[in-house]
Amino acid sequence: MVAFNFPPAVSAGIHRTLRFTRFLGEFGWFPTVLTSKPSQDAQVDLKLLNLVPVDVVVHDVELIRPEDVFKARVKAALGFVRPQRSTSPGHDQFGSPKTGSGSSRLDSKDARRLRSAASGIWEKSNELLFAIPDNRIAWKKDAVERGLQIVRDNGCCLVYATAPPFSSLLVGREIARKANLPLVVDFRDPWTRVPWGPRNKSWLANRWVARLERMCVNDASKVVLNTRELEDDFVAHYKNQPRGKFTSIPNGFDPEIKSRIDSHLATCTLALQTGRPMRLLHPGSVYRNRDPRPIVDAIAKLRQSGLSVILEQVGFCDENFDLQSYAVEKGVGDLIEVKPALPHDQMLRRMAEVDGFVLLQPGTALQVPGKLFEMILFRKPILAICVPGAVSNIVEQYRLGTIAEAGEVDQIANAIRKMAVADSSQSLWDEAQMQFHGQRLTEEMAAVFDDAIYPDKRRVVS
Repeated sequence: MVAFNFPPAVSAGIHRTLRFTRFLGEFGWFPTVLTSKPSQDAQVDLKLLNLVPVDVVVHDVELIRPEDVFKARVKAALGFVRPQRSTSPGHDQFGSPKTGSGSSRLDSKDARRLRSAASGIWEKSNELLFAIPDNRIAWKKDAVERGLQIVRDNGCCLVYATAPPFSSLLVGREIARKANLPLVVDFRDPWTRVPWGPRNKSWLANRWVARLERMCVNDASKVVLNTRELEDDFVAHYKNQPRGKFTSIPNGFDPEIKSRIDSHLATCTLALQTGRPMRLLHPGSVYRNRDPRPIVDAIAKLRQSGLSVILEQVGFCDENFDLQSYAVEKGVGDLIEVKPALPHDQMLRRMAEVDGFVLLQPGTALQVPGKLFEMILFRKPILAICVPGAVSNIVEQYRLGTIAEAGEVDQIANAIRKMAVADSSQSLWDEAQMQFHGQRLTEEMAAVFDDAIYPDKRRVVS
């Protein structure tokens, strides 16, 4: 298993891979993990290592970024040629004659344009030299060598690679080619056709990366996507590939988290008390297009109609939103609470204490935030603010709550009003929990591995 991010590193991408690692042995697959060594400034949680099965061997490879070495050498070289500062009257600090203020302003504006252009050229050049497909590519050479050694030592019969970072797919592809093994690639996110625009900085880089994605897809025995919508995107784009090459396995939840959540719920009163405002929680960060201010506008509109709703924002909140001041300006300062991020277990307890959740996923129809699968375990209504696609399809299929589009204040207000009177007993909570149970999803991945090795013998997933 090639996974750049893996415990003890703390990253959203580790949970899917860790889940598969934990349960694959139950279905006849015994992985060895190839990952990166966490950098000195990386966030780590050693407790995560306790979740890795004792019989799973993890090999880590250090990432040394050549651009960092290059920059350090350039700075060291420039340190010996700094211009002498002049203190002569009528001259600037570099010894050049001073000019009038108007000329200085013009020179300053020209200098800013020059610096901006130079910066753009440097960023594009730096990317082409050191960051195709991403800034983790420098681990590829050592990772491939270590991976081939793992194959020789363990008699591996398949290579699985998960991304992002997408350099992991290149590592897996080269190991599989050199070892003549089937390759399974697992896309946790879109790569080259992302809804918010190209990942790379230049047309040349984007063309290059598109070619790399095509090479990985062409060489893979199986391509796994983590939503059906992303699977449809790949099938449509790679029409020349067999339809059976592509499949989707969603993210889900770990079985032990359910018992923790049930314990928290047992100590909380679930029913809304008469006269008490409904309390909604957004458990996560808000930034860029994840803008909570239209929710504040909707809450202000609902207050005018006689319905009070409290919004708790727990997690990073972009200071540009100035959310608390914005709420005061809209006349609902007492209904908006902005709180810092909590450790995971404390966040789960807080989620048990509120009446419903807000899920913000604007701008992409192809992805589902991992937080949705935790929300399902609480059996509380969810306000999904999203475009039609992966998130809305799950919410509608299992009747998990209401849906509104980002920025549409009237839609959001109406969706909250429906939440306040909805009967959540009509929701298909049990079906949703069964569908997204991590153990069952791992069985699906094992079936994909089986098919890559023995295409004529298909495992039946319960």
